[in-house]
Amino acid sequence: MRRISALLFILALAFAASPPSPWDFFQKILDEAGMVYERPKGYVEVPPEPNEILNYLYRVKNPETGVEIRYLVIPIKRIEVNYDDPHASAPEPDHIFSLLFPSLLTQLSVDGHYREKEYPSLEARKLFNAEWAAAGTFTPNPKFAPFAHGFMVAMHRIARADAFEIYLANDLEALKAAVLKTQTALRFR
Repeated sequence: MRRISALLFILALAFAASPPSPWDFFQKILDEAGMVYERPKGYVEVPPEPNEILNYLYRVKNPETGVEIRYLVIPIKRIEVNYDDPHASAPEPDHIFSLLFPSLLTQLSVDGHYREKEYPSLEARKLFNAEWAAAGTFTPNPKFAPFAHGFMVAMHRIARADAFEIYLANDLEALKAAVLKTQTALRFR
């Protein structure tokens, strides 16, 4: 009887200590960032995998088209800037989005090359309820993802978050269609 009680106690502890599901963790970060997400129709959740190039929070894939979308959301209050230059002021966490976007594109690209364009401010507001948004194309580093094409949508809202949708596909036309159809799945409240 004691062994059964001890076993049940250990199992209860194991279940209580198990990490949250990827969706639960992503939802917690979205709440913290003041964002909402609706999984695009036809996409299924795929567990995130550790990645030496960029650890993302959530991932979905369309089994029909092969398009995968990886999401990264960084609430502003979680950003810490360690800046040791005594002759200059440290950048504010709320003002590094324009540096973070090209840095991520460079990091995710196989050769460091990419093309980017900012959304007009009215369109950023309309699509994502963001104050700034941009998009960039790149050829993915195989260490990040074994796909032929990459497209990133970045968005920022003051005092809320920086968020990134990273589209990956082998079929360029499928990627373009997916971006046009699903880019507003992640947006600010």
